[in-house]
Amino acid sequence: MNTRSWATTLMILAMTPTFALGDSVKPASSTAVDPVTLTMTTMRMLSAVLVDHQRREGEFPLADGKLHRVQDALDPRPGTPIAKLTRDGWNRPMWYRAGLGMHALISFGADGRADQDYENYNLYPGRYQPIVDASDPRNDLVLVDGRFVRRPFGSRTSEFETINAINVIYIASASFAVDNNRYPGNSAGFRPVSELTAELMPTYVANLPLNDGWGRPLLYASQPGSFVLASYGENGVPEVAFFSGLPCNLMMFGPATIEEGGDVVQACGVFVNWPRGTEP
Repeated sequence: MNTRSWATTLMILAMTPTFALGDSVKPASSTAVDPVTLTMTTMRMLSAVLVDHQRREGEFPLADGKLHRVQDALDPRPGTPIAKLTRDGWNRPMWYRAGLGMHALISFGADGRADQDYENYNLYPGRYQPIVDASDPRNDLVLVDGRFVRRPFGSRTSEFETINAINVIYIASASFAVDNNRYPGNSAGFRPVSELTAELMPTYVANLPLNDGWGRPLLYASQPGSFVLASYGENGVPEVAFFSGLPCNLMMFGPATIEEGGDVVQACGVFVNWPRGTEP
């Protein structure tokens, strides 16, 4: 990875909250970090790093279709933020595979054993892959092109479609911010994400998600130093008044709101509100 790519990577990580990277750090709710949640957060950050590398270098690292350890693909220097992203929430190596403009990230879950032969698995775009849900936390976690296609949760298709869509939008917006020193859009109040299409497509994302899992428009608010993405959940009605203009560092204070059927809200890459049972 050249000097410019390293600088870009570190800028993305600087804009992305790091509470999930430490072994003993706790989130704002003061409860222990669940290894599944930690792993999913780490995989999303890795995906952002890899997509930015592909955009700048023209291809993903080690894009030979074979299964590699993330550490071998990125060759991070010890002690750097990237090095912390190479292991999952159970402190085991994260795995990676790429080819033909696609990439997959894999954690072998709580038991550390692969659920299938990933090197011979047909790798194709994540948006076309069915989502495999399971209630057993020992199951693998697989992220393909920014979309979780295997995860150890019960079936919550609409909620997870919404979470995945918001993450795709944020990854594209973070890359935009690296190049433009600002997040896309300009609105103090919530507006449809469709307004960001001109700035993000096709340079930063091939297909920008526009609707949540219930078919309603996803929303954004963007002001200097702040960027919020939201869905009003199953009932389509906001549960609380979200202060969309607060700077990113202020948004990170206070406990997250986790409610059954709740809104899905992300502030500067951190989920601050989500439905119970769909911890992002």
